[in-house]
Amino acid sequence: MDADFEAYVTIGDVVIPVETKNLSMKGALLTGCDDCDPGTKCELHIPLSPGIRIVVDGKVVRAEKEEDIGVVFTEMDDLSFTFLHRLVQLNADEPESIDDELLQIFEKF
Repeated sequence: MDADFEAYVTIGDVVIPVETKNLSMKGALLTGCDDCDPGTKCELHIPLSPGIRIVVDGKVVRAEKEEDIGVVFTEMDDLSFTFLHRLVQLNADEPESIDDELLQIFEKF
């Protein structure tokens, strides 16, 4: 889904403000992380309201200087999964496709 959320990425102790351009259950397309290199492990934080945020571990899979970066999600807790699923589902053009995407992910395990 197209998404325009203020967020931040943490890499070690470094906090980098970013904006989401696209968001799915598998990953995100972000702008604003010029120092993010492919293969870098990171944590993406998407604040939803005071005290509530989505937090996911990820890995940078695509990065071009002064361009977007692609982050694939590698792990998230149950609460972040629930918030992300609902957020993506409510904003998707085809909400039923979100559950289909999840089924494809789970079939791999």
